[in-house]
Amino acid sequence: MSQQDVDVVRRFFQLFDDGKLTEIEALLTDDFEWIYHGPPSLPWAGTYQGVEGFRRFFTIVRQWISVEVCQPYDFLDAGDRVVVLGFSRTRVLHNAARYEAQWMNVFTIRDGLIARYLDLYDTASMVEALHREPA
Repeated sequence: MSQQDVDVVRRFFQLFDDGKLTEIEALLTDDFEWIYHGPPSLPWAGTYQGVEGFRRFFTIVRQWISVEVCQPYDFLDAGDRVVVLGFSRTRVLHNAARYEAQWMNVFTIRDGLIARYLDLYDTASMVEALHREPA
C-alpha cells in the first residue's frame, strides 16, 4: 500500500461527506465492484458492479436512510488494500429511528483507482431500526 492509495480512500470519504457522489465516480475503475454484506431483510445488501452499480446502491439507500455521521477513524496498511475502520449514525426515513454502528471497509486500489469495495457493517442494529414501528 502506498500513501497515494490511502489518499484515494481518504478522498472517497471526503467526497462522500461533502455529498459529492458524482465526483466519487471518477475514483472508480471500469470494473469496480462494491460488495455490501447483509441479510435479505436489508434492502441494499448485495453486489454492485461499475459506476451504474454505484449509482444504483445510492438510489436504493436514499429511499431508506439518511446518514448523519460517517466517521472513518483508522486507515490500515494491508498490502495492496486499504482497510478503514469507522463509525456511523443514521436515521431511518419512514420511522425516524436512529442507529449507530461500527464498520470496516476494505478497498482494493488498482492504478490509483478503487477497484473493489468490501463493506462490512453491524447490520443487526440497522435491520432492527429499519423494522421498528414509527413513534
